[in-house]
Amino acid sequence: MSVTNKALLNITRQDENKEKQHSLSPADIPNVESKYKASFFFAIGVLSSLSLIGWSTLSESTEQNVDLKKSEHTQQQALTTEVSEHASSNIKTAQLLISPTKKESTLAVSSIYAEKPISADKIEVTASVRTQNRSIVDKPQLMTSTEVVKPASKSTSIVPATPKEQAQANEMLQVEEVELLPSELAHRSREAAKKALDRSDFKAAMKEYYTVLKYQPSDEESRKRLAALLYGKRDVSEAAAILQQGIKLNDDSVELRLALSSLLQKEQQPEAALSVLEYIPVGASVDYLATRGGLAQQLKLMDLAKESYQMLVNQEPDNGRWWLGLAIVYEREAKVKPAYEAYQTALIKPGLSRSSQAFVRDRIKLLATMEGIE
Repeated sequence: MSVTNKALLNITRQDENKEKQHSLSPADIPNVESKYKASFFFAIGVLSSLSLIGWSTLSESTEQNVDLKKSEHTQQQALTTEVSEHASSNIKTAQLLISPTKKESTLAVSSIYAEKPISADKIEVTASVRTQNRSIVDKPQLMTSTEVVKPASKSTSIVPATPKEQAQANEMLQVEEVELLPSELAHRSREAAKKALDRSDFKAAMKEYYTVLKYQPSDEESRKRLAALLYGKRDVSEAAAILQQGIKLNDDSVELRLALSSLLQKEQQPEAALSVLEYIPVGASVDYLATRGGLAQQLKLMDLAKESYQMLVNQEPDNGRWWLGLAIVYEREAKVKPAYEAYQTALIKPGLSRSSQAFVRDRIKLLATMEGIE
């Protein structure tokens, strides 16, 4: 090759080298998109993992809260007889706040409970309940729920009871004991005895009358009715004892003395009957004196008979029966003139039957003949 050709070849190579040096080469740019994509997917993975962990923790806490609620509900049912109705209403209000879907409310309640402790004068909870509430939860993450479940005072209740529930609680708690007077109790038994007599239940009536005398021994009418029922059962001794007890309580009881005297006369005991009427109480009635005079005249006790008929004549001077009784007493005492005058007065007074009038006329004629009176 010639020298000229070599020189041209060298020049050509130099030009090519220069062109290569001055020509633009593509820049080596790193793949930014691929780099950030990896970080983005890594972050999403981390967040997804944390979300799953949080969800599983929340589900576990929810299940534990539900189990805790069920166990506490069982305990509260066992303590219904020990805790008052007002305390149980507050516990139910606190339980309504324990909801897994209201976590913020639960935290608020726990904070209030921590700041304001339970006061002993508002609620009474036994030590066994507190111990059971503490032993239910062992895990640290459930401490908040445990504090909320404890029976809290009124200050810890966020949702107040409705007026209707409060009124019902007050009605259940108001137990009023009314002490009746003995007279009121006696009145109730007296009315019950009357109803029993209306339906011919004599046994129940007797029981009620005994109750009346227990609370009101001075009720003479009930005592007489009881004695009559006992006598109807042929329990004479008990009937007489009931009447005698009333006479001891009131010695001037005319009604009880007459009732006892009548009972003894029916039993063919005139002497005992007169002994009951021998005492003349204050304000003795006409029937009392008439029975007394008739028994005394029957037993030929003229002093008692005379005393009785004189009192009767003074009380009812226009009754011929009393003048007849007094005339008979005078005649048995051999007092002819007073007897004659008493017979005359009896004949002109009303109250005598036809047979009695005939008897009086015969006695007047006899006495007139004996004394020569025309």
